[in-house]
Amino acid sequence: MSTLTKYVEDPNFCAWALGDTSLDSYWEKYLIENKDEKENIDSAKTFVQKVEVKEPNFSAQRENDLWAKIESNVVTPPKEVKLTTNWWRYGAAVIVLGLVIAFYYRNFVPSHHTEVADRGITKNVVLPDGSTVDLNSDSKISYSRQKWGEGRYLDLQGEAFFNVEKGNIFQVSTELGSVTVLGTSFNIYARDKKWIISCYTGKVLVADRNGKEIILSKGDEAEYVNNGFVHVDHYNQEPTWKKGVFNYENASLEKVFEEIQRQFDVRVIYKNPSIGNMKFTGTITTSSLKTSLEVIAKTMGVNYKINNKEVEVSL
Repeated sequence: MSTLTKYVEDPNFCAWALGDTSLDSYWEKYLIENKDEKENIDSAKTFVQKVEVKEPNFSAQRENDLWAKIESNVVTPPKEVKLTTNWWRYGAAVIVLGLVIAFYYRNFVPSHHTEVADRGITKNVVLPDGSTVDLNSDSKISYSRQKWGEGRYLDLQGEAFFNVEKGNIFQVSTELGSVTVLGTSFNIYARDKKWIISCYTGKVLVADRNGKEIILSKGDEAEYVNNGFVHVDHYNQEPTWKKGVFNYENASLEKVFEEIQRQFDVRVIYKNPSIGNMKFTGTITTSSLKTSLEVIAKTMGVNYKINNKEVEVSL
């Protein structure tokens, strides 16, 4: 998949390119963190705006704007209409109005709904069937409200915990594959080519893009490594991130600071590039930024300085 195609085929990106300002904060942060992608993003944005793209993302703001456009084309008929030989004109007007509304609905009213948890926050989402999704920071899901009754299909970027009501098929698609259930609770981590699925109740079917599958039961966890699944056991009742706790074992400080940036909506600046390669074993929490930095500083022997939304780390 080309870089341009990656953005053009992203429903969230298309909605933003077409003027949905509710997504500004997500993409502005994305640009700050991926400065080398600016040229590709600008090109993709121009492409989306020039071609007739069926807008895929639902947002209340966008829907209100679109219905306002439709209503502006509605001419209120007179209270009394006398039948004359010009009656056909009113009939024609009604037909034209119907066509205008149908055109807007088919081409502009979005068919998908998107929920986003920005950096620094988590978000609880209730789906149309009563199932719930807890989004970790810097994560998003999208799904079709109109077709929800036919099949419960969602797309996920980031990390989320799902508690699924019993019903028809429930499937979560990620960049590397999909997770399918009928009624259960599970967690999916899908960031930076890393994919981890943890089952807490019931059973889930996990499949990669090549059709390779694994079934997980309560207490099972699978990580996707080198195009295959590595199975391990877990003993938690729910993901620790839901309690604001993150455990690490021999993890690079770069990965630890990536989570800190997500949870506290800050930018970490390395005064010494080698810091990112240092290995950390320990626990951080979302109770406070300073507390988490203190744990890392005392464990790893590094120094830190907080400047508003920036954290400088040095040896």
